[in-house]
Amino acid sequence: MITSHRTDESFLADKSAQAWSERLMRTSTSCPANIDILLAPANPLAAHKAGKAIFPQLDAQQLQRTLGPDARPAIGVLLDDAEARLDDASTSLMATRYASLAIEKECEVIILSHQSNAGFERFGFRVERIAGKTAAEQNDCIAQIRQFWGLEIMI
Repeated sequence: MITSHRTDESFLADKSAQAWSERLMRTSTSCPANIDILLAPANPLAAHKAGKAIFPQLDAQQLQRTLGPDARPAIGVLLDDAEARLDDASTSLMATRYASLAIEKECEVIILSHQSNAGFERFGFRVERIAGKTAAEQNDCIAQIRQFWGLEIMI
């Protein structure tokens, strides 16, 4: 699936490459303001406390992503954001690079983040949240995400 030579016609006919091109066009350093604090009191259905992340042990489920004829391999990007969310300028620059990587290598990019809102969602990236309070639980969660998406390559 990963090739180094593409013609203009094959690029334009590739719907996934066009979707990643649209994500590239959306990258900018401007970030929407978070107004959840203003809206939550007016919404009785809004969550007032964080939920609990519960996931089964890795041995309990043997999910393996199978690639169909039109599916693309996935590359995982593990963000170093356990302490704090990445700033918007860095997120924008990284989103541009990861979208370019997805177009060039004909793959999908899955972002793994410790934050509830990593900042890549606004560009259209698939973002998986790393759950768990201890390092062992977080490593188990990462292993499950890798297994589910078939992530053999992690950046």
